[in-house]
Amino acid sequence: MRGPTDILIISKKRNFLRSFKVTHNVLQALIYLGGCLIIGTIMLMIFNARHMFLNMNIIRSEREHTMLMQKLDSLRTELNTVHEKFDLYIHEDNRQRVFWQMAHIHPDIWSMGVGGTKPLNHNEELTKKTRTVLEDMYESLDIIKGKCYLRNVSVQDIQDQVTTKYMLWSHIPSIHPVPGHPLGSGFGYRRDPINKKIIKMHWGVDIGAPRGTNIYAAADGTIASTGWNSGYGLTVDIDHGYGFRTRYAHCNSILVKQGDLVKRGQVIATVGSTGRTVAPHLHYEVHVSGVKVNPAPYIDQSEIVFD
Repeated sequence: MRGPTDILIISKKRNFLRSFKVTHNVLQALIYLGGCLIIGTIMLMIFNARHMFLNMNIIRSEREHTMLMQKLDSLRTELNTVHEKFDLYIHEDNRQRVFWQMAHIHPDIWSMGVGGTKPLNHNEELTKKTRTVLEDMYESLDIIKGKCYLRNVSVQDIQDQVTTKYMLWSHIPSIHPVPGHPLGSGFGYRRDPINKKIIKMHWGVDIGAPRGTNIYAAADGTIASTGWNSGYGLTVDIDHGYGFRTRYAHCNSILVKQGDLVKRGQVIATVGSTGRTVAPHLHYEVHVSGVKVNPAPYIDQSEIVFD
């Protein structure tokens, strides 16, 4: 069995020397206690360091969260601005639809989103405020996507309507067939210019002009017939489609043939006095769905020169 152990305490500064006798069991206990203190101190330092690191991460996370919330609020404000600006496109869309005689799109339809699944999972660990902000933004984006899609569809519908209207407009007689010359004898009953004792229906308008003056097609169409037509003399008939047809009579010469495609303003003949007439002029008729109508409303009056 081991004997006691001497422990010396020496202080040169104070000229101090003292010794203690410690038994082996006590020494082991002191060593164990010292070891526990050292380990405990190290663990405490590690815990404090870990706690400090966690606090730093929490502070950084809180700062990032605050910055993200500020950015989300800023984005939400931008989305609201986009909605306000899109209202201008909606107003323009309605204006164009009114102009082209199309039904406008109801505001409730503009406000509908495009549908789809919700991007947020309820199992995600988000604060109530963050979840509310994100859900509002996703809903706002959904509505904007729906508005963009609807505007694209509407623009295409308007474009189709414009094309249709343009095609119709281009085939409706609307220009003066002999520009710069006034209308003479009009549509309706009149005394026959050759046999003045007879009252007859005049199915068109007469436009006096020198022989050889160019005659222009009043609208786009297809030459339906050309040649001699009894009292009309040399005649050109144009089928414009959409139920419209025009006749140009008493021509001096014809510059087109049956089946030709002609455009509005294209020269098709020249003024003459062929057929039953007393002087060079153009007899001009407009037929709508097979019915002869007064051509005057279909003539651009700005192209008529009144002396």
